[in-house]
Amino acid sequence: MIATSLISVRRLSQETRLRLEIHFARAFEALAETYCIQAVEFVRRLRTKLPIEESLDRFFREVGVPLAMEETVRARALITLGPLAGSVREPESKAWNSLRPDHLLETFRRRAHDSEEIALDCRMAASVSAEAVAATHLAMALGTAEVLEGDFLPDEAIMHYIRYFNVPSVDAQMLNRRALAQLAGRTDYVPNALFERSTSGNAWRGSTVTFRTGLALRTR
Repeated sequence: MIATSLISVRRLSQETRLRLEIHFARAFEALAETYCIQAVEFVRRLRTKLPIEESLDRFFREVGVPLAMEETVRARALITLGPLAGSVREPESKAWNSLRPDHLLETFRRRAHDSEEIALDCRMAASVSAEAVAATHLAMALGTAEVLEGDFLPDEAIMHYIRYFNVPSVDAQMLNRRALAQLAGRTDYVPNALFERSTSGNAWRGSTVTFRTGLALRTR
């Protein structure tokens, strides 16, 4: 992921480009750390029902950890979970061929019920993790808007963040709304009123329209 590939059309200054690359590097670390913390909590929630490795695999499937972060998150989570390595789920001791037909049917029913409970527990734990990841995305997206203030409109800056980190479409829509709502509620946030953009060699200026929320939005 290279920030400059996303913003070359705007020809940002070298200083701003460097600030953006640093911010995206910090965002990557913040997201990786969030995923790691949530992976550990996910496993701990399910430690009496699933082995650690299986639980981690479920976490990656349910939460959707980006491929670029998978190795880092898994390694950090396993290091943290080291003391829990012995708390694995023991397999049932009875052999299948020794079970009577009525016991076998009851075993199938119990396993089906357990599977449904585990699936529900996974979905609930994954929802908690998703909220934590969304909060980190929100903070980093707002930081991107601050870095690019004066060069990009707030929603454009947020979209650069979304594209850079390849946020899924549904999550991206929610992130965009939450970030803009946060900015709209900040009376201290007033982007530079005048700015210049070069398009095919022609510069143009935007004016400012201020709403009662205190957010200043540029119009073309």
